[in-house]
Amino acid sequence: MTPRTAQLVLALAFLLGALFPGRTLRRSGLAALCLTAAGMTLLPELAAPHGAPGAVARVLGMTVAALLLAVALLLLLDGAVLLWQQGIAGPPVGTMAAGLLLAAAVAVAAAGTVGALPAAPAVVLGAPAFCLTVFFLLFLRQTMTRGRLWPRRPAGYVVVLGAALAGGEVSPLLGDRLDRALAAYLHLRSRGGDPTVVVSGGQGADEELPEAEAMYRYLLAHGLPAHRMLRESRSRSTEENLANTAALIDTLIDTRGASADLLVVTSDFHVVRTALIMERLGLRGSVVGARTRLAYWPTAALREFVAVLWYDRRAAACLGALLVLPCAALLLPG
Repeated sequence: MTPRTAQLVLALAFLLGALFPGRTLRRSGLAALCLTAAGMTLLPELAAPHGAPGAVARVLGMTVAALLLAVALLLLLDGAVLLWQQGIAGPPVGTMAAGLLLAAAVAVAAAGTVGALPAAPAVVLGAPAFCLTVFFLLFLRQTMTRGRLWPRRPAGYVVVLGAALAGGEVSPLLGDRLDRALAAYLHLRSRGGDPTVVVSGGQGADEELPEAEAMYRYLLAHGLPAHRMLRESRSRSTEENLANTAALIDTLIDTRGASADLLVVTSDFHVVRTALIMERLGLRGSVVGARTRLAYWPTAALREFVAVLWYDRRAAACLGALLVLPCAALLLPG
């Protein structure tokens, strides 16, 4: 079997895996692997100096390189903007570092393709850079589409996940979540439901009051009746938000007779990991996302992408191991 045949077989296998029902995140990873394996079949044409196939391959290669560099530039610009606005902090520094690493990987891969560097570094750096970038872009698409949809099933509880306060007040990011929750509450009411809104968030070391209390006051000021709200003010993480809220609701199901289905409201970049945590905790319901402001969105999405990979690290490790296969196929005799 030639390297190209092996890579085409792998691309087809990854495509079939991506089409098979299952977690959307794993399907996105397999789709990224499919495109990576398919792209590696073009390597011989990229090195060919003449001929129509080589010209087509070079155009495709330059298009891919331009896409990767555009993503790298977006990360660099967003990190720089946040550094200017917020000062030195981990998230924007990490975003800029990711942008620099991606740009460097593209440069090494391009140099290896034209023969300026050995081919091995080009494959070792280029294939993971391309695969991860495609995976990240598919993750972004998933967060945008999944977070915008309204649930089809009724929900007895609208759960709003907390976020850091700004000087004891609701921050813009948290305000967007609360506005989305209020819209969700009204949407469910318009369809004949009678949901209860649960605001969930504890008190950080640098916060003057629990996030749930500030969220409660915000919704009260925006017209939500006090008797339609519950406060969960002990949680410090998304997992605790959901687990503590579920425990609170369990004590009320019998007395209120409401559906136990949850409609969880968070930021759009956070919907995927929230859904994974709900699945792991065995909670019924769905997740919707509030739009994130443009200046913060790339950094927040990148940070969340890394967090999702770590949370589902077994699946991420398996996908990483599968990436070795199309690279190893290059060692087969031509």
